Formats: sequence, C-alpha cells, structure tokens
Amino acid sequence: MQPGETFSLDAATGPRTLANGYVEAGVIDNGRPSRGPAGGVSQVSTTLYNAAYFAGMTLVEHRPHSFYISRYPAGREATIVTGALDNRFRNDNPTPVLIRTAWTPTSLTVWIYGQRQFEVTGTFGPRTNPTQPNTVTIPPGEQCTPSNGAPGFTITDTRTLRNVNTGETRSETFTTRYNPSPRVVCG
Repeated sequence: MQPGETFSLDAATGPRTLANGYVEAGVIDNGRPSRGPAGGVSQVSTTLYNAAYFAGMTLVEHRPHSFYISRYPAGREATIVTGALDNRFRNDNPTPVLIRTAWTPTSLTVWIYGQRQFEVTGTFGPRTNPTQPNTVTIPPGEQCTPSNGAPGFTITDTRTLRNVNTGETRSETFTTRYNPSPRVVCG
C-alpha cells in the first residue's frame, strides 16, 4: 500500500460466492447462527483489522458483528458482507507498507510491514448494559443450528497511538453494542 492508499478487504476478496470457490460455513443470518457461502471470512477480516489497528493505520470502515462471538476480542473485530459491509483502512504514513498473510488449518496470521510510525496500545473498558437473550423456536423441517444464546453488552476499546518520532500521542475510542445472541431451539 502506497502512502494515501486505502485497502478494501471486500474488493480484494469479493464476490465471495460458491462459484468463486468459497465454501459454506458458519454465518449470522437474520440475527441467528446459520450456514452460508464464505462463512468464516470474518476471521480473516478480524485478524486483518487487528493488524491494521496495531500498525497505526487509519481505520476507515469496519463493523463488529451484531452479537458477540467469543473467539474474537470483544469490541475489536470486524465482520464483512459482500457489497454491504467492508473492512477498509488507509496508509497515512509517509512510506509504503506491505500486507502479508499466512494460514494453516488452525491459524491465520497477518503482518503489516513498513517503517514504524506509531507505538499502539489498546485498552478495553468494562462490559456494561447487559441484556438477556430471547428464545427462538425454528419449525420442524427448516434449516436450524441450535444455540444456547448469550447476553448482549456494550464495551469500549480505546486505541492510543504514540508517534515514535515526536512522542505526540492521540487516542480514539470505539464503542460497540452487541445484541444478545438468541437461544435457538430446533423444532
């Protein structure tokens, strides 16, 4: 990425369809767990988001999931939907950066290489405003993935960037409100 360039995960990986080689996996559909093409791509998006976050990139667009998924850091994750939700960040540094990825069947790593401009820290606030899940019963014969559900909550994440050349610091606070994940009962 050249200085001033914006990276779009949706543009780099879409459209994520079966015809383009993506497979079915877990997705959130109408507020409940389901299966669909390119399910799991949010893991790629979240890992990339965290790499950009800690590399000090300018975070242009990202959206957390509608409810909390425990494998992701609460308040520091990014879902993606072809043509609707993107994960975009910009290189506002004076030098280019290189994005590199590696994966195994059990891990994914994203590196952003470049001349370090910032030391970055992130601090989570407490989980507040808990809300309890409701129960959804799926009629017999319909596709169903049962779930125990989980409470919703609000959390803040404050990113502090310290310029390594000047020592100047600035902070950004992101607030995420997670809906409760419904308890799904298959009829």
